[in-house]
Amino acid sequence: MNLPELITIGSNTLDIIIDIDDILRFELFDKDIIKKYTAIEYSRKLNVKNVRFIPGGSGANIAANCSMLGLNSTYIGVMGNDFSAEICLTDLKKRGVDLSQVIQTDADTTALSIILRTPWGKDRSILAYKGANNLLKPSDVKEELFNNIRAFAWTSLTTEDSCKAIEKAITLTKNKGGMVFAAPSMSIIKNAPNWAKILISNSDVVSLNLEEAQEFTGESKKTLMIKIFLDMGIKLISITDGPNGSIISDGKTIINSGVYSAGKVEDTTGAGDAFLTGILISRLNNISLEKTSKIATAMSFLESKEIGVREGLPNSIQELEDFVSNYTIKQVISEIV
Repeated sequence: MNLPELITIGSNTLDIIIDIDDILRFELFDKDIIKKYTAIEYSRKLNVKNVRFIPGGSGANIAANCSMLGLNSTYIGVMGNDFSAEICLTDLKKRGVDLSQVIQTDADTTALSIILRTPWGKDRSILAYKGANNLLKPSDVKEELFNNIRAFAWTSLTTEDSCKAIEKAITLTKNKGGMVFAAPSMSIIKNAPNWAKILISNSDVVSLNLEEAQEFTGESKKTLMIKIFLDMGIKLISITDGPNGSIISDGKTIINSGVYSAGKVEDTTGAGDAFLTGILISRLNNISLEKTSKIATAMSFLESKEIGVREGLPNSIQELEDFVSNYTIKQVISEIV
């Protein structure tokens, strides 16, 4: 086995995407806040329009995305001995990800997400079960695997042992001069906040969405959120906000970017993972912050054009470069004084 340039740890999940019209939606108003809910009437059987079984999970997605762009990638994680694992591992293998560090067990089932897609815009609600993903232990992270490391990317796990495993991988990466990329989701921010703070503060690059950034920082303004992350020692922070674009900063410059309008958006599941992939590839290739924002936005957009979390993505950096050259987005660039 060639030693990996990229190692990822995080969720490796079978996504069950359910299209459903026969479901309720309502809104609750609390002062200036509007909360929207998807609801199922008590004890009622609903008709489903369509069901798809698609390999996903943030840790696996980032490994797959980077492997497709030519980076030698390894995924470390625990999965069950079940049909879900078979589907997920077959897809990762097809995309060139090294699976030698995947552990399969009978102690739990493979992680599962049920994604409800409703007719209201791009609304989607997710029921997530971490399953065997959270069984990862520090001893499962082998030191010799990091001898050629350029980047380590982690996404949310929530148990004490699994977070210690991520912490060990961060230390090994930094000892070898690699960069640490973080895509923490709401699950670790809410369910293991102490670990979220430890792991984020030890990362070089952090990318999350607006809701996650608000929950972690307790702030409502993006500029204040960015300051908190930069004050923690983060070298680059990005916050995505769906159709409103993204904001990214390296402590010297802040770039607000819009989104591409080169076609219809079909499914935003996995768009955040694609965005981080764009940042990761850009950082490893010493690309400017301005172009990094464009590449990350392009990855996110291309992933969203097709249903599924790894579809529609480019198969080479050149293909990605061509897209960025041929299409434009609005950017507002400000220097931090």
